[in-house]
Formats: sequence, structure tokens, C-alpha cells
Amino acid sequence: MIPDRSQREQALHPRLSFIVEAPAGSGKTSLLVQRYLRLLSLVERPEAVVAMTFTRKAAAEMRERVVEALQDVNSGQLLEDHERTNAELARAVLDRDRERGWNLETDSSRLQIQTIDSLCAMLTRQMPVVSRFGGTPEVIEHAEELYRLAARHTIRELAESSAEEQRSLFRRVSRHFDNDLARLEKQVATMLARRDQWRAFRNSSHPRNVQDFCDLLCFGEEALRNVFRRAGQV
Repeated sequence: MIPDRSQREQALHPRLSFIVEAPAGSGKTSLLVQRYLRLLSLVERPEAVVAMTFTRKAAAEMRERVVEALQDVNSGQLLEDHERTNAELARAVLDRDRERGWNLETDSSRLQIQTIDSLCAMLTRQMPVVSRFGGTPEVIEHAEELYRLAARHTIRELAESSAEEQRSLFRRVSRHFDNDLARLEKQVATMLARRDQWRAFRNSSHPRNVQDFCDLLCFGEEALRNVFRRAGQV
């Protein structure tokens, strides 16, 4: 008997959203697989359901479990409670598969189970004009050199800008680094790699020096986008 059966069943409701918090080994991935199967049984195309993970390993594991559930529907084995749920959900998916001609049992490539990075890359490939990449981008895992390049461009452009406001910003920030531009470049590169963590500091009541640095980093973000675009990488 599964003690949280009712909560698990509720989490399969296709029209509701849930945040699932539980310790390792408690069955979160199994629940995600079941929800994915439930949604697959309701859509017109399997591509309409997208599952995202942080790592390739997690994406591969989830894909394997989904395919395994579809293949084990008619195994005839005695099943545990959660396995019976999987079988029921998978059977509904296969019914939908036959209705729509998906052929998921032999072609699982239509299952949209991927990392966040690969989803972003797919979207940019499908929309080259909107993404402004132009060519076919690739996912880069170690972008340190690109961050350093963007930081270098940012510092040079601010220092040589025709706008006094930008030159003044550069002077104020560089003073906080004792005019050590190499150290400033390294710090800007580090912060660009963590830009999701400092965006909230903008337009806030933080000290002037903090706000100045955030303003400089915003110029760095634009430089970073240009660097990535030229490199054709996401």
C-alpha cells in the first residue's frame, strides 16, 4: 500500500499544476513519468507534451522509463501498485497512438524529453530570424572564454564610449577595483556567468557602488549576447 496514493493520483490531473517536493528515492521520477503518460494520452501529437530536465542523464533515464512502460503493457507479469498505474496509463497512450498513427513503440524520437539547454537550442534552430542567431547554433558547456571576451568588450566600449555617462560609469567602477582592469574583467566575466543571481539588484535601493556595477553588467549582458551570436552558440 502506497501511503501517499491520493496525493500521487491528484498530481496526475492534466488540468492542474503541481510542485512535488520529496527526498531522494521517494519516486518523484516515477510520478513524472506517470504524469507524462497521462498527458500523452490526451494530445493530438506527442510533440505537444514537453518534459524538461537539467541533465542529459536524467532525460535519458526518463525517456527509458517511458519507452519501457509502453513496451511492458502486455508483458503479463504480476505488477505492484505503481506498476499497475504505469500499465493503465501506457495502455491509454498506446490506444491514442493507434488512433493517431504515432508509432511510438518503434519510433520514440517524437517524445519531447530533453534538457533545458537542448530545448532552447531546438527553438533557436526552428526560429533563426527571431533568435537572431542566423545559422545553426550549438550548445556550449564551458563558456568561460566567451564570458571573458564579453567582459573585455564591455570594458573597452565603456572606456572609449562617446557618451559621457558611459565613460563616467566606467571610471566609477574601475576606481572600486583600484583601476586594475584585469581584475575587473575577471569579475565581470564571473558575474556574467551568474547573471540570474544579480538581476534583482537593478533599480533597487542598494549602495551606489553596487548599482554602478550592476549597470556595467547590463552592458556586459548585451556584449555577451553579441559574442554568443557571433560564435553561433547557445
